[in-house]
Amino acid sequence: MDYTAKDVAKLRETTGAGFADCKSALTDAKSFDEAIKLIEAKGQKRAEKVKSQDRETHEGLVTSYIHHGGNLGVLLELNCSTDFVARSDEFKNLARELALQIAGADPKYVTMADVPAERLDALRSEYEADPEVQKRPEKVRGQVVEGKIKKLLSAEVLMEQPWVKDDKILVGKLVDDVIHKTGENIVVRRFARYALGA
Repeated sequence: MDYTAKDVAKLRETTGAGFADCKSALTDAKSFDEAIKLIEAKGQKRAEKVKSQDRETHEGLVTSYIHHGGNLGVLLELNCSTDFVARSDEFKNLARELALQIAGADPKYVTMADVPAERLDALRSEYEADPEVQKRPEKVRGQVVEGKIKKLLSAEVLMEQPWVKDDKILVGKLVDDVIHKTGENIVVRRFARYALGA
């Protein structure tokens, strides 16, 4: 695709990606929208690579959010590898967004791995006994059960929830975008949500 310096600047502003990545994406893409998708895919790959490196995440911050009127509050611990990233605006903004998400969507777990095995077993038993599932061919029942469990739990698992400000984006993708920008793993360590009288 033919592009100008303004196109590169616009793509940088839209995606937050570096100059070289934007220039490369515009060269490889047939349209501006395709260039955005190429950058997002590249960013997702980088985020996955960073998360798989198993670097310790002992830096970060504890942040809070108190809703208007003081009837709802959230405490959140968000970790990264260095204090440099912990002090960055991207990291602090992510912490605020996650605290708002927890306040608004009331998740119970951070990731699917945090769901207790007993709860998963109980859900499996319940769905396997469901007449709707029993009608399915035996070889696909397991997939149907797992799909139903994932759908149900996605409302309770923070990283699987749609972001309250844009339901087309999952919270996990929001975190991955900041991982891509900072080049460091970011982990939601824990959170607590307090509602008055609950």
